[in-house]
Amino acid sequence: MQQPVTLKLIRFWYLLGALMLIVVGALSLLPMPEVGVSDKLSHVVTYVFLAGWFSLLAPGWRVLAVTVIGLMAYGIVLELLQGMTSYRYLEWADMLANGSGIAIGALFYFTPLRRVLALVDRRLALLLSR
Repeated sequence: MQQPVTLKLIRFWYLLGALMLIVVGALSLLPMPEVGVSDKLSHVVTYVFLAGWFSLLAPGWRVLAVTVIGLMAYGIVLELLQGMTSYRYLEWADMLANGSGIAIGALFYFTPLRRVLALVDRRLALLLSR
């Protein structure tokens, strides 16, 4: 079982996460130029990053489970919205790629990165309190 990590700047970290979600949402709904990267790979990497970020913030496995479900719903909604545009497409394979990324990113919860974030959080909070 993971040790709980208490973050002093939790609102700040969640705000950064919310900004990431907004950027991903906007980029998902804008016309996409060819960038030479596999579309499915970009889905996996994006959702590994999102799930990894939010899993580091989760104080316990229940919040981690809600995070995973919420990110899956977010990815599905974005795919459905893409299907409503004339320039993007709803692709089931994209949903699967998103889910794969979320599953991988959720594993960050079980890594020492949580302690690294807690260390950065403490030092940043100390710096900001001066």
